[in-house]
Amino acid sequence: MNPKTRLLLAGILGLGIASATDASELGEIDINDDWTFHYGALLHTDTVSISDDVTPLEDDTDFRRARIRTQLRGDDWRFRADYDWGVAEGWRSTFVEYSGFRKQRIVAGNHVAPFSMEDLKGSSQMGMIERSIASALSPGLQTGVSWRTWRDNWSLHTGVFGDALDNLDRRRMPGQSIVARGTFAPINRDGFAVHLGGAIEMRDIDSGEQVRLRARPGTRLTDRRLVDTRSIDGVDSSRNVGLEFGLAYDRFRLQAEMIRTALDAPEGTLNFASEYVMASYVFGGRPYRYSHSRGNFRSVRPDSDWGALEVLVRAANLDLNDGSVTGGEQRELTVGASWIYNDYVRVMLALTDIDASPNRDGIDESVTLASLRLQLAF
Repeated sequence: MNPKTRLLLAGILGLGIASATDASELGEIDINDDWTFHYGALLHTDTVSISDDVTPLEDDTDFRRARIRTQLRGDDWRFRADYDWGVAEGWRSTFVEYSGFRKQRIVAGNHVAPFSMEDLKGSSQMGMIERSIASALSPGLQTGVSWRTWRDNWSLHTGVFGDALDNLDRRRMPGQSIVARGTFAPINRDGFAVHLGGAIEMRDIDSGEQVRLRARPGTRLTDRRLVDTRSIDGVDSSRNVGLEFGLAYDRFRLQAEMIRTALDAPEGTLNFASEYVMASYVFGGRPYRYSHSRGNFRSVRPDSDWGALEVLVRAANLDLNDGSVTGGEQRELTVGASWIYNDYVRVMLALTDIDASPNRDGIDESVTLASLRLQLAF
């Protein structure tokens, strides 16, 4: 789809969202007594201004997401299909879900593999404009079957996965995985929650395929990378391990994750690492809430007529150097703010300082960028 058509479609979606004044006007059609069709859209309009160094990076404005969401719900079944016409065009969450068992969910199709609380957070619920560079090592969207169960203070989510329906150009690792994530909340009461979590991914790489790990510098509006392993031949399998920590007290939240990836290559085991730590505070919003069934923090909810303001700071690191692979190491420090007017409208700002020492070519460079987003969603 050409850019003009994409922009026109995104504009139509934006007008539809902006014209809705309350939830009763948003997309829901009763088919019969048992089945209901839901439809909605996301429109994330991003502007980025970049001060580059060695690698040429350009300012840009584009639709990060221009996504149509459809769901068919009936009794214990849910059918979902999302398609995005934004800068990363393609199918997103497209699956069937069964919820007929008590405190259990079975999902089959294209959905986020149970790995990393940051990845499992919906794109319209994040405080930061983009996920951290640590997510370069996580599986993200993949096609497969998963099963999730939970009780009062823990959850277990596991599944078998292949490749995503559409390549999001984040990590290239064709193959099949077994993924499992467990969470435990030793404290979870009103105004105070502590989260502990861990995940593992065991992946067999398809014969003859290449593996590649890389990350963009703080924005999806550029295709250039400062760190990149380039193609790695002969990898038989990979192991991914992730650890999670979260704490929420009233309107303050602290969240951290680390991911370690091991590739079984002809020269031996290649080890790569990523981590981030993020702190945030909400003004004019309700205290942070924790979902024990999903093992994650919920979206911020405004508690005043003017909405809520969430301020955040995040430090992240991605190391793609090991053995003969010199993909570089990138560190990011991001300060962000998100004004949440209601469930449908947000305005977000992020200032990011990036240090690649070295970058993928063995050269030290520093980049700063400012990002602005107008987010409309229903």
